[in-house]
Amino acid sequence: MANCFSYDVFLSFRGEDTRKSFTDHLYAALKQAGVRTFRDDDAMDRGKLLEPELKKAIRESAISIIVFSKDYASSKWCLDEVLTIIEEHERFSSKHEVVPVFYDVEPSDVRKQTGSFEEAFCRYDDIIEAETDDEKKSEWIEKVKAWRVSLRKAGSFTGMVLADGYESEFIRNIVKVIRKKLNYKLMYVEDKLVGIENNVAEIESWLQDPSPNAVTLCIHGIGGIGKTTISKCIFNSNYIDYDATCFLANIHDTSTQPGGLLNLQKQLLLALKGEEVLWNIDEGIMKVVNALCNKKVLLVLDDVTTRQQLIALLGPQSFYPGSKVIITTRHKWLLNDFKIQPTVHFVDELYLNDSYKLFSLYAFGTYHPIEPFIVQSEAVVHHCRGLPLALKVLGSSFKGKTIDVWEDAIRKLEAVPNHEILDVLQVSYDTLEDSNDKDLFLHIACFFVGEDKDFIVKLLAGCDLYPVVGIQNLIDRCLLYIDFDGNVMMHCLIKEMGQEVVCQESPKFPGRRSRLWNHQDSFNVLKDKEGTVRVVGLALDMRRINGINATSIVIMGNERKRNYEDFSGHIIHTNEESFKVEAIRKMKNLMLLQLDYATFSGSYKKLPKKLRLLRWHGLHLKSIPIDVPLQKLIVLDLRYSKLKQVWDGFKMVGSLKVLNLSYSVELIKTPNFDGLPGLESLLLEGCLSLTTICESIGYLKGLALLDISGCTSLKNIPCLPRSLVSIQMKGCSNLGGPGQVKWLDSCSLFSCLVDIDVSNCNLFDSSFTEDFSNLTLLKELDISENHITSLPSCLKNLPRLEVLYASRCSHLQSVLNVPKSIGHLLLCDNKSLEIVQPTPNPCRTWVARCDNLCAVEGYLKWESMKNVDRKVIRYLGLESVSENAYIEEDSIKVLYEFGIYSTWVTGKTLPCSYMYKESGSWISFRVPSHPDGSRICGLNVCFRAIWDEVDDGLCLCAVEVENKTKALVWRYYPTIEREKKRSDDYTWLSLWRTGNLLDDGDEIVIGSIMLPGLVEEWCVNMMYDDEEEEAGEEIEEEKKDSRCFLNNHISWIDRLPVEVSDFVNNGKTYHFHSDISIGVDGYTVDWWGSCVKMKFWPTGSVI
Repeated sequence: MANCFSYDVFLSFRGEDTRKSFTDHLYAALKQAGVRTFRDDDAMDRGKLLEPELKKAIRESAISIIVFSKDYASSKWCLDEVLTIIEEHERFSSKHEVVPVFYDVEPSDVRKQTGSFEEAFCRYDDIIEAETDDEKKSEWIEKVKAWRVSLRKAGSFTGMVLADGYESEFIRNIVKVIRKKLNYKLMYVEDKLVGIENNVAEIESWLQDPSPNAVTLCIHGIGGIGKTTISKCIFNSNYIDYDATCFLANIHDTSTQPGGLLNLQKQLLLALKGEEVLWNIDEGIMKVVNALCNKKVLLVLDDVTTRQQLIALLGPQSFYPGSKVIITTRHKWLLNDFKIQPTVHFVDELYLNDSYKLFSLYAFGTYHPIEPFIVQSEAVVHHCRGLPLALKVLGSSFKGKTIDVWEDAIRKLEAVPNHEILDVLQVSYDTLEDSNDKDLFLHIACFFVGEDKDFIVKLLAGCDLYPVVGIQNLIDRCLLYIDFDGNVMMHCLIKEMGQEVVCQESPKFPGRRSRLWNHQDSFNVLKDKEGTVRVVGLALDMRRINGINATSIVIMGNERKRNYEDFSGHIIHTNEESFKVEAIRKMKNLMLLQLDYATFSGSYKKLPKKLRLLRWHGLHLKSIPIDVPLQKLIVLDLRYSKLKQVWDGFKMVGSLKVLNLSYSVELIKTPNFDGLPGLESLLLEGCLSLTTICESIGYLKGLALLDISGCTSLKNIPCLPRSLVSIQMKGCSNLGGPGQVKWLDSCSLFSCLVDIDVSNCNLFDSSFTEDFSNLTLLKELDISENHITSLPSCLKNLPRLEVLYASRCSHLQSVLNVPKSIGHLLLCDNKSLEIVQPTPNPCRTWVARCDNLCAVEGYLKWESMKNVDRKVIRYLGLESVSENAYIEEDSIKVLYEFGIYSTWVTGKTLPCSYMYKESGSWISFRVPSHPDGSRICGLNVCFRAIWDEVDDGLCLCAVEVENKTKALVWRYYPTIEREKKRSDDYTWLSLWRTGNLLDDGDEIVIGSIMLPGLVEEWCVNMMYDDEEEEAGEEIEEEKKDSRCFLNNHISWIDRLPVEVSDFVNNGKTYHFHSDISIGVDGYTVDWWGSCVKMKFWPTGSVI
């Protein structure tokens, strides 16, 4: 506010009353607070004419403080000041504010000119009475009248009254009010702020918590995520509420300089006590402790990286009541040193829409990309993956450039990362405390992003890298995270940073780097035999090499239903390039080797002896030569190979823990496991020709995982070791004969089992043994794609079963008596399923594409119209269904979930009249006020859609209701999908119980999220509280109707555990979906009220 003024405050006072007392103390307090204050007797000679200089001084001040004291009105000078101040305040376009301070006078004395003010004006009246000059007398009358009016106006402003309080506290309060009005920003923050509102709001809420356990807050996140910006915003808006404040910026950089910590202590003490003389850090700690214990302080410590910094700047952490300390850091482990555990606020990446906004502000100065740069902007925004620093840096660098420069710069970005971004991110790597953690980070960044955490731990433990503690250290520093599936993930720019660290080991000569992950670099190094002893890891996938003429191989994606018959034994992958084994020989320290679909010639005896990982997908050999040096190997991954047998004879590899031969479609038998005594995981998925598993498998005391999914030629399984934790048998339909899996009869012997998959094994109800009671540790069971009609009774004896898959069981009709321990129940694509009875405990249930489903007890109902009460039918617009000639009543079904009733009807005519109608994909309106003052309690939302003749299949509809006034968004994804037909026009009708979402005047926008361009018309009606009261008799009649007592009846009086009206926090986007794992931006809410914040990017990955 005050930036356009010469002064912040103009101080008006009666000198004889307060110049050397109250006003002097107030003036000193304002100056100490950094408020630029004009005190008239400092700048002007009172003997001079008042008008010109006074008006100039007032006009150049943002605020006038008028200190009204008992004799204030006795001074014509003071009254002229008040008159000028009021005139300036009332001047058009003036931003001048007035703050009256009533010092030993009452505001009413000023407004009404009573008390001492009356006495002063009586003297002015006497002067007027004694004046004989008519012209002067008239001037006096007008002057006194103007003074009275100005005092009345000045006394009416909200001001500060001393009353019986202490002057020192009174002055402090005045200073706070002035600083708040001035809205001073002590810390510079760029005005292009996007997507930080929720972060700021949550921290502001924490600041209001007076609890002694809410003293310290840690803002945690990766470099460049916006931690400092958020803390500056918080500091700027709250510093006036504290006795002393300090923002210590860039602590990491400062503390690494000579005398850095001491200088930080001096800066802190200067801010808190006005003192900066220090001789050593220990002295500084004692003075810091004293300062923190005696004042209510707001302290921000920005970019803390070590314990020493915390000790030097906080000491033993004793704080004055009401103090708040905010720490920004990438190192979560530092929080372990606090007496009282700090509140942790994690700053996540920006949502996709916010990413576009921020990038566009820097690149174009608008909130959206402009033509012809839209496609290029999408590429850059996707590259940044929600990191504000990257969006700002790259947006600024592209600003004003031509389209050809954009395209070339984007290509360069893929090969040469931006160092302004990487330098910030690399601080997290540079501060890692030992070389083991650095090596672990570089291994993951180069080779293992997206791999299972347990696999990485198993492999890299054999490389002496202590991965359990190392991975936790990397997580604490925001260098990686573990996703929902237990995979190790890394922000793509963090990954780039790690790879760039390796590149800088030898920028021009890849063969001299420690790790070769770029497939083209690996190809060149092997082709030219440029590898050196420095190489510890190399990855080559011949399918990714430019200019290589090779056939492709079928790779099963995670989202595709596996069809093992695809692997006919004729799938090949060949290329014209061949390497010499001699090219690898020079890399004597090589431990991690990936050679997918590469062909080598020469003696494999020359392979490095330190190998821990050998991954060779598409291996062209029929068997592995016996002389290959694999004595230290931990993981052997030969998926999609041409192997018929593993070894060319007996082979001892005592260190091997993981053997993966999946999709080796020519493999006939497994190796002799006597040579693999340490084996823990055996993966044989999709080995179509496999007929024999060596009986020696029974002696593998450490075998935990066996995957024989899709081994359709396998008819018998030998005795298995009791150490098994997981067994995967999907599609093994020939084990033990039709309708049987012989292994199931004895599975209760395996008391360690945690995970069993017997899906698509041609099983019937009778196939399951009656007793699974010995499987006390079983947590996950998959019985999908079998012929069961109900859940096997043996499940009730599984006390720890948490996840049950029973999808695509075409005969499954009901799911009742679900074990109480189950938390995830997947029942998708069960065409005969009618009713699901979840456990009394929260149990996430997926029931998509179950066409005959009637109810998920307590959470969802789907019934024909005859089982829906009349009130719901009326509000859905279905009362006159027969008159409007839709379709027969029995064929219309109503879905009820999340407090939303909905249905589909065919035809092009809307069933009833609506308040609002609009053509297109969206409708917008402002909420009207009801004539009787009733509140809106519901919305009747309808759209009419048309389908083209080409697009057949299921209609997946997502509808959004946005309250733009409250910045609140609801998005609803119906669990039951409607099967549509060619050229099928239809209308979707819905009734939403909205609770307190809607107020008079709110701007509402409603639209379809997933069907843009297909919706022809939207219609909306309001439902009011008084209409609910009028329907009271109707509801009572419904209760008398015998239908209402049926469990499958849908009634207006039904209430669900979770409804949309329960989620009304302003500024948030809620997605209501039975599957909480859907990839969307915002908060996903399921039937049980779980509210999870998600981020979704175009590649389909959820962050």
